[in-house]
Amino acid sequence: MNVIHHERARRASWRPQPAAALLLALLLAPAAYAAPSRIHAEYAMLNNRQHVGDVTENFERHGHAYRINSVTRAVGVFAYFAKGVIHLQSRGNVTRSGLQPLHFEHQRSDDAAKTSFADFDWKKHRLTMKYDGKTETAALPAGAQDRLSMMYQFMFLPQYNRTLRFYMTNGRALTQYRYRYVGEEKISTPIGALLTVRFNKHDPDDGENTDVWLAKAWRYFPVRVRIQGNHRDEEQLITHLQFH
Repeated sequence: MNVIHHERARRASWRPQPAAALLLALLLAPAAYAAPSRIHAEYAMLNNRQHVGDVTENFERHGHAYRINSVTRAVGVFAYFAKGVIHLQSRGNVTRSGLQPLHFEHQRSDDAAKTSFADFDWKKHRLTMKYDGKTETAALPAGAQDRLSMMYQFMFLPQYNRTLRFYMTNGRALTQYRYRYVGEEKISTPIGALLTVRFNKHDPDDGENTDVWLAKAWRYFPVRVRIQGNHRDEEQLITHLQFH
């Protein structure tokens, strides 16, 4: 999900944490294998409440394999300043613990320098990241996600603890995320009023807050994300959603 794509992974190193602290410990098998075979989602991107872009995402599951594609385009007058299209792709396996990425790509059509890749070697517990002509490796923690699979992983949680911790890579760094349960909220969206579960992530380094709203009637799919603080007010709001 693309607003999360705007978050900066500032900490490139990783130190092992207790396995019990990872998101993997919260996952159960039945939810993973009951995932939809296809999801089509569209979002409006807002910056200071102005509509600046659109995101189109497609999730496909074939047996125990999955693929997610995301395309982001600027709209209106903003398209004159941001002509490039951002393509993200995640592919991997659907396991008893939910999504297990194998490969991630981030590409921007107008700037090849922004390209980054991540390959997950789960047997060797090794993450390989390629960007800016460099190749870096890091220890791969259990339950790690990429920046695209990260939000879809919420669907594979049959229940929620008060705090969720997991690792995410954008192909340039590996960062730990900590989300805190806020509560249930009913929100208005272009697809109607939705009862959601809200989680918050606070970054003490720069004071930014990221809020994620998960729709209960849509298998806890993310329908709204908002990042505020540090001179930012960015939002991604669902405008169309189909499950198959």
